[in-house]
Amino acid sequence: MRKAREVASAKAAGVYATAGCLSATLSHAHPKRTSSLPEHIAIVLWLPESPRASADSSIAVRLGSILPAIQRALLSSESAPPAIFVIDCSPLMPSSGSARAIMDKEISDSGADRHLGKQISKPVSRVLDRLCSGYRGSITLFGIQESAPLALCLLEHGAKWGTVTRAALLKPHLSSAAVNALLVKPAQAKVTLDVLYESERDCQRRDGAVRHSYPDGTSHVLDSHVTVGRALHAALLSLGTADLRGTLLEAGGASLQLDPDEIDLSGRAVWWSEWSFELNTRTKQPQTVVSSLNAREVARAVSPPEAAPPQPLAAAAGAAKGVDQQKWVGALVLRGNRCVLARSLDSPRAWLGMRIPRAALRPSESEADAALRAAMDSCDIDESYKDTELERLPAIPPAALHIGETGEASFALIHPLYAARPPPPGALEDADLTDDEDSYDWYTWPRAVHVLRHDAASLAALRTLACGVAAAVGAGAVASKWGGYFGQEWLLATPPAP
Repeated sequence: MRKAREVASAKAAGVYATAGCLSATLSHAHPKRTSSLPEHIAIVLWLPESPRASADSSIAVRLGSILPAIQRALLSSESAPPAIFVIDCSPLMPSSGSARAIMDKEISDSGADRHLGKQISKPVSRVLDRLCSGYRGSITLFGIQESAPLALCLLEHGAKWGTVTRAALLKPHLSSAAVNALLVKPAQAKVTLDVLYESERDCQRRDGAVRHSYPDGTSHVLDSHVTVGRALHAALLSLGTADLRGTLLEAGGASLQLDPDEIDLSGRAVWWSEWSFELNTRTKQPQTVVSSLNAREVARAVSPPEAAPPQPLAAAAGAAKGVDQQKWVGALVLRGNRCVLARSLDSPRAWLGMRIPRAALRPSESEADAALRAAMDSCDIDESYKDTELERLPAIPPAALHIGETGEASFALIHPLYAARPPPPGALEDADLTDDEDSYDWYTWPRAVHVLRHDAASLAALRTLACGVAAAVGAGAVASKWGGYFGQEWLLATPPAP
């Protein structure tokens, strides 16, 4: 009771500090159960020397530099664990403290008396104890830069919270204190340890001691352009495989981006949650509290726009009275039972996630021509091929995509178009692959509805167009081919009216 009162008093005074915990889970729906975890999870320790944001910022802001890597790994590889937890140690740091200095002191002290340090190591171990209480699966532990010594310290002195079968150190800062305290004899923890060094010099100085304590595992030197996020992405992708080197060679220099609407081929998305561990005031027992995080808010926290992103339709709706307002036109490109949705590749991005292609109507340009141009721009079709790649569908009327809240200029007319060429050979599902470096992807009705689930206006326009497509197919004006027609999964599942 005394401890609970002290914690409550510290929280009320705003001086209570605890490590944060964020999870990313690949699933069809937001996980609601906290009592069971998948058979394999990854835990990433985050302790930056120079934090990205202040301790009172949201956890997504503080972890923004590595969250895109986590989403990309979950969506693109079956070898990545289906649940990844990030333990954010930055709230434990004093405002003027050095993570390296504090860890050096705690590691030296733990080597002398085998007790975890009170500033960082013990609070983090306590969070892990509660997170993994009763867990019987396998854990892969990641230590990044300044948190690498913390990972080794927990493996040696505090890993009572689960079965750690593998560990990875990414760009580790291993001081002389860490080597003398943790790497002078074979480690008690029998784990496979992979190390990704920042430079050849670091590898030459530290790898001998690392391999003396942890003989199992591989060591690599990262190219100078590989960021922490890219290194984490490569390490997550290589879990369960022996091709860490090959994965590293494929790691590009471009930064990874977090797409709040992206799903995998099975229709699963990455769901974000914040975990806290509190004392139940009635039972006086620790309880786990899981708070769902909105994917779009996480994306905004990761990549805050340098300036207000272009919002042409909303801006037009709010234009001053008496000023000519811009008109907008869009295109829904169809191919069988699939449609095209576009993403922005600009930096900063003009919009988040996927959307129906649209463009501003030019002077003396017809709406039909503007819709064709919007489709060509989004699908990267050269002007010389506009008459051979896309076909107009005059039998299907356009639908209004309402953007703004007021004014006639707050909508775009979306014209349906049809791909002239058939899908590539092979299963139709092969064309559903998501490529975040391409300006567009193909979506069936269920996948389009899922990826646009936060955009009610676009969903309304899609429903209107799907009804128009079905009517045209029923009248024989549009063919049902290449998988059927767009919207059939919705319309054929809807019972006819009595």
